[in-house]
Formats: sequence, structure tokens, C-alpha cells
Amino acid sequence: MLSKRFLKESPNSARKFVEAAARAIEWARSASREEVVARLQRIIERRGRNEDASLVKYWTSLGVAGKGGLLSAGEYQIWIDWLVKDGDLEAGQIKAEDLFTNELNPFAATQGQ
Repeated sequence: MLSKRFLKESPNSARKFVEAAARAIEWARSASREEVVARLQRIIERRGRNEDASLVKYWTSLGVAGKGGLLSAGEYQIWIDWLVKDGDLEAGQIKAEDLFTNELNPFAATQGQ
């Protein structure tokens, strides 16, 4: 998630980040599982941090529903409804559409957003 402040102060960096993340999501969807796992292992090794890459072998997907990471109000509404049910929010207090934007995602144009 990018903050409103970062979006305002660094719009070019924000756009590049969102575009790169969207391309990576679609690459992971189109590549074979073996290719994705191998790439993740190489990334972890190259970073040279004290990271455990043993769990990468269990990778199955990024768990992102929308093409290129596009977000939808429905994904947020599930959580809003849950918070209202639990009494943490009042009904109508938050609109799902106010919590996200697909404005910088290059896949938004191809999806009519």
C-alpha cells in the first residue's frame, strides 16, 4: 500500500512501483510454477540477507485475484462488513471505493477502469 503522501510527493516512483508490481503479478501467472519458484529462490539468495528460502518450494500462487493486481470494491467490502458485524465500524462509515485506486495500474485501461 502506498500512502497518499508518497503518491503526492513521488508520483513517478509510485507509478513505476505499481507498474512493476502489476507486471510481476502477470508474469507469475503466466510462468510455470517451477520457473517462479526458481526466480524466488534466486532473489532470496542474491539479497544476501539472513532469510530462509526453504518455504519457497511450497509456493502455489501470489493469491491476487485481479489481473495485474487490480483491486475491486468487493474485496474491501468483505472486510468492512465483517468490521460492522463485530461493532468496530458503523454501517456506512467507510465506503470500499474510498480505500483504493487502480489509477496507476496499467491493467486498469485494459479492464475498462
